Amino acid sequence: MSFESRESWQGDSDETLMGRYASGSAEAFEELFRRYEHRAYTFFLRRTGSGQRAEDLYQELFLRIHRARARYDPCRPFPPWFFQIANRLLVDDHRRAFRTREVPISEREPRAEQLGSEDELVARERAERALASLSSEERYVLLSAKVEGIGYPELAGQLGKSVEAVRKIASRAVQRLRAADAEPGLEVAAR
Repeated sequence: MSFESRESWQGDSDETLMGRYASGSAEAFEELFRRYEHRAYTFFLRRTGSGQRAEDLYQELFLRIHRARARYDPCRPFPPWFFQIANRLLVDDHRRAFRTREVPISEREPRAEQLGSEDELVARERAERALASLSSEERYVLLSAKVEGIGYPELAGQLGKSVEAVRKIASRAVQRLRAADAEPGLEVAAR
């Protein structure tokens, strides 16, 4: 893209650029990429802890944006749409990594000293079931906020929701975990 045409795109909103890209403008996509490549890379780097993984994911993100360009509604804000796709990509990546995780044969048969007490195993299984009982959005907000330390304002931007809505999602998730703790077959070890 030439310097002059880039200058003319800089004043356009993200929504306008995405609308133009959906209509076939490669220059509009280049400007969006320039605006969002660092943010996308940082988003994935903070969540994966791996520069290589973050780079792979942000490249996949822009490929998904390309594939979804015809479905974008220019009347809706671009950043929440963008980060919703990024979040879904991250969830897919975590699921794929979990399913394809290789475990050496020596680790397949758990040894008593590795596992800890039977009570710890039961508590861990119950916690995993309790987390699985949450919706994917509740689980994402809860783990992002409480485990990764991501603030509600950043999560709100990623999800395209208000900060108050994200707080309510987190609160509802904690309440559901506590309710699960009260159920005999589905307890949570630590509160």
